[in-house]
Amino acid sequence: MWNEIKGRPSLILLFSTIIGILLFRYTNLIFFPLLILALVFLFIKEKLTLVLMVILLSSWWTTKNYNRYMVSIKSIEEISGSTVNITCSIKDISKYRLKVKNVILNNKRYYGILDVKIKDNIYQHEDKLYIIGKVYPSRITNISERRFQERVIGTVYPSKIEILSRQNFSLRRFLYNVKSRIKSRASVYLDDEEAELIMTMVLGISEELPYEIYKKFKVTGLIHTLVVSGTQVSIITSSIMPFLSGLWLILLFPLIVLYAFITGLEISVVRASIMMGINILAHVIYEDYDPPSSLAFSGLLILAFDPLSLFGSSFQLSFLATFSLVCISPYIRIRKLNFVMPTLIVQGILAPLLLYKNGSLPLISFPINIILSPLISLLTIGGFILSLSTFTLPLVTQLISIIIKPITYLLLRIVTLGNSITYEIVYNPSIIELVSMYIIIGGLIYIGYTRLYKDNK
Repeated sequence: MWNEIKGRPSLILLFSTIIGILLFRYTNLIFFPLLILALVFLFIKEKLTLVLMVILLSSWWTTKNYNRYMVSIKSIEEISGSTVNITCSIKDISKYRLKVKNVILNNKRYYGILDVKIKDNIYQHEDKLYIIGKVYPSRITNISERRFQERVIGTVYPSKIEILSRQNFSLRRFLYNVKSRIKSRASVYLDDEEAELIMTMVLGISEELPYEIYKKFKVTGLIHTLVVSGTQVSIITSSIMPFLSGLWLILLFPLIVLYAFITGLEISVVRASIMMGINILAHVIYEDYDPPSSLAFSGLLILAFDPLSLFGSSFQLSFLATFSLVCISPYIRIRKLNFVMPTLIVQGILAPLLLYKNGSLPLISFPINIILSPLISLLTIGGFILSLSTFTLPLVTQLISIIIKPITYLLLRIVTLGNSITYEIVYNPSIIELVSMYIIIGGLIYIGYTRLYKDNK
């Protein structure tokens, strides 16, 4: 095992970076001792020095990001409830609120995002705004919460919003309009429930997804399918790659980048896009593709831009699931069960983390994920083709919608059935119990590896 890790420098760098990020709260205590230790080993073991320096740099960079965010929250706490003047630009738009960036509040620049409550949506991405209103600080300071990951520093209830300027071209605005166009055209040939489900799974448009569907998917442990993730990137690109070869594979690069941007640059999508990009490049230059190294490299890139993303559910679940697929699943094989083993392994390894984060774990999630995995893949491919068809003749879109309608119907009916028979484990483990669970799982995997993989060899 150590030889496999040693032969992949990106894995060592990723582990060093993660250690540094986990230690960022103690940077002031360990910075100088580790620096002195690194200087000592500089003349003894250069590789160990590199590891120590990576730990130091990642810890320092994480501390800097964390402190900048917390200083902004505390500054807003001091003026909580007061009327302020804000100059900003729109980062994202939803039905009843704006997310604004480049915040200058009372002539002072802030690091983070403000939520702005709105009644009428007349705004566009990248619009520069002047806002007068009351501001309140974000109460979320837990680094694992989504609002923390988004760097939301407060909420504004405006009494006046004025558009100062509007860019002639904005990539975000263009992509937002593309999504809106796809949804409006596809909805003509699908029921509301079907259209919302497909648009949520394929393009991440979830604002109008009925709560009943969301609840059903959550109860059955399928909530991850309602979030655009690396799974969609892998399914779509893997379905196209067999039809291309050589330099033609380069055509997939802009498609992957466009899909990542159009779905909002979610961490799991960025991770899968980087890995698929490396995979395509390896095919083009006729080199071997190493999934573990590719996974580590994508993790390094993401953490370099946002080290605090390590504490978010998106990063943890995406990388743990992919690690299970590329580093564990190939070594645990049981005859006649190979077709379900990858799903079982991923579900089993994610189970403790999901239990830790949610406080419950639906038991139906194990069999229903296996049953619905082919349907989800078909619906993802079909939904992607449907999205592309909206730029062609209406007849093409209508034909494709007829094909994917029964798949959508069957998926929803199975999920509804799963809701009627679901049972769940209700337990909220501590961090120590979570680590203990993974130690036990690691031991079982090692036994499975020695008994199954080696025996098969």
